[in-house]
Amino acid sequence: MDAPTLGVLRDTALLAWLALLFGVICYQMLRLLLPRSATSVGRVQAGAYLSTDAVIVAAIAILLLGGLQGVAVTPADSPKAPTELTLAGTLAGIVVQLGICVGLLIYLRFMRGLSPADLFGLRRIGLFKALGLGMLMFIPMLVLVNGSAYGMHEWMKGFWPDLGGQDVAEAFRSSKDHTAKVMLAISAAIIAPLVEETIFRGFIYGVLKRYTDGIYAALCSSLLFALVHLHVGTLFPLALLALLFCAMYEMTGSLLLPMVMHGLFNASSLIVMALFPELQP
Repeated sequence: MDAPTLGVLRDTALLAWLALLFGVICYQMLRLLLPRSATSVGRVQAGAYLSTDAVIVAAIAILLLGGLQGVAVTPADSPKAPTELTLAGTLAGIVVQLGICVGLLIYLRFMRGLSPADLFGLRRIGLFKALGLGMLMFIPMLVLVNGSAYGMHEWMKGFWPDLGGQDVAEAFRSSKDHTAKVMLAISAAIIAPLVEETIFRGFIYGVLKRYTDGIYAALCSSLLFALVHLHVGTLFPLALLALLFCAMYEMTGSLLLPMVMHGLFNASSLIVMALFPELQP
């Protein structure tokens, strides 16, 4: 990874971690003076989370920051090596994603005694209603996120002209391995929405809401979500997308709607890349 990209990601990750730390401390001090339950605001009930869950969220943020510190810097005069899309690498990514998600669900169910279906409101709305609402929000979501992405690109190209797209997107465009591309499509459209919504909106947002409030939790969890994609050019658009998912989660009290919207967004992005590979993000 080149030095400017790594520097921006490291600094942003550090700011996110500090925001988590000082945000929780300040909110807890405020509640000593003005006791009020943040779980009563909105439809996402966060009262079931405990301090042990907050420690896990802090550990996730620390791991992200530590991981960025360990990334090797590519010399400025070295050409960027293209990311190759392989079936083995794609399958390994799927296994890692599912392993993390299953581990979290096991922790919640058997160590914390919580029902993930109830905790994440998966029974509050049916799948068909979630699909209908997701389709209804699809065009506004695309306009909002793609408009912000275009604005970021136009702004950044003035001082960062060689900033490319996400590595996985570039690999998808250039790959001739159709099996790997199909598996990546399945991962992006189905597995990633289930896993990422469970972790970022379901768990991280819920825990942060328990110890701060909905708005602050949405901002911090959305920033973490954008950071894990490791691309400077899409930090703001992805954070904006995550904020929209948080809003839909609060609107319905069900994680099912953000999962559907996430899947629709990723699927539409892949379709555009497949049909128009010459288009840049």
